[in-house]
Amino acid sequence: MAQGFSFALNDFKSAGTRITDKLFTNSEAGVAGEAVKLVNGRWTKASGTDAPGGILNNNVKAGTDQEADVTLITPGDWFSAPYTGTPDAAFKEGVVGVTISADGLSLNAATVTGGSIAVLNINTNTATAFVKFKSRQFS
Repeated sequence: MAQGFSFALNDFKSAGTRITDKLFTNSEAGVAGEAVKLVNGRWTKASGTDAPGGILNNNVKAGTDQEADVTLITPGDWFSAPYTGTPDAAFKEGVVGVTISADGLSLNAATVTGGSIAVLNINTNTATAFVKFKSRQFS
């Protein structure tokens, strides 16, 4: 199974903005492809109904003052991502409001209201979806 949110394209052919001057939250590990948000000046995992700020580009070991490389989620960005959870009956192409799973690396197909994700395509063979973040921390 694919791991994490993988950038696919931008509607406006916009180049991504990478942020490398913010550290990851102390004692927290991160995985490339994970949705993250900026809290108190440090990146941390986004999950549930969070509006993520970006996608982590590097693996981060739990420790103190660990560097993070994050690409901001911008208008027009599309991602391919796995989905987890038993799909809700409303988890169909066109659904708006899907949440981020607890691991920050997939969308939660079981919770389709209150979240930041809109779904264009669903591939049930690979348990992946083509998605856009309708709600972003820096929108």
